[in-house]
Amino acid sequence: MSEMKSTVQTPFQNLKFIAMINKIMGLLSCKLVNGRLKPSAWGRFYCALWILIHCTYSALYYYDKYNVLLKEKAIKYIIFDIVRFTVFIISLIPYNCVAVFQEQDFIKFSDKLETYDDKARALGHERKDKHKLIWLYFVLTTIDLIRKTYDAINESISEGTMAIVKKVFDEVVPFIIGTYCILLTGTFLHLIGQRFRHLNETIIPHVSQLPVTGSPGEITVYDVRYLHNVLLDSAAQINSFYGIAIFFCSLSFLLEFVKNIYELVVDGIHEDEIITILDLLFQAVFLFGMYQFVTYEVNMKSFAIKYFL
Repeated sequence: MSEMKSTVQTPFQNLKFIAMINKIMGLLSCKLVNGRLKPSAWGRFYCALWILIHCTYSALYYYDKYNVLLKEKAIKYIIFDIVRFTVFIISLIPYNCVAVFQEQDFIKFSDKLETYDDKARALGHERKDKHKLIWLYFVLTTIDLIRKTYDAINESISEGTMAIVKKVFDEVVPFIIGTYCILLTGTFLHLIGQRFRHLNETIIPHVSQLPVTGSPGEITVYDVRYLHNVLLDSAAQINSFYGIAIFFCSLSFLLEFVKNIYELVVDGIHEDEIITILDLLFQAVFLFGMYQFVTYEVNMKSFAIKYFL
């Protein structure tokens, strides 16, 4: 008799492609085995290599800006671009560093999500992840990345292969990495937020207000407290992973907004600036919306716990 396949879903089971993309970008070192994160020594080495790549094209960027400064002496514009680029790079490198040095913490995070799912299943309230917002963000940003890559190649194709490579690494690669950094953070937050919502809407309404009787399927406030602490630990891990990176990412958004709005005011309306502003706005709304979603669900659950106590 053939062995039946388990229908139980793991946190990353439906995110194989997105996990693969983040591994290519050096943002996730763990390998994905049967929907579960596993350690990978080669993955850590690859993520470390990406840190060197960031340093390399950043050095070339600063060198080019230095030459432009010597020729044109447009100090105020160049200094602003250098500050903006530096903040942007600072927001990217922590992601690769986390992937290299905190691989086991990724696995612990995945285990905590599975712990919640196992406990919820034992209480008779199995849940499944839904990733519509994640895939929407992925599709829309991928379209924009393809457009940006095409424009970069089209602008430099007449100057030869080296010019194309330089243009891609100066403009396209950092933009791609930054986009998938936000995708990775949003994915983790979404996984936590869905479980908070499940706790609020499915488990807490079935909590028994009577003393513990040991009845089958009984859900006590102690169960809720346990699940609450598991999810809070998961949220704390994400904050420890990417807290400083998100701060600099927000600052980078702000500087990019200021730059493009200034160019619109001074040089008039151009299609590139408008597209860039809309893209930045979409990414900012996605990222901060995920944070707000988790925060809202945490507050709702905390209120419910106090009510039952």
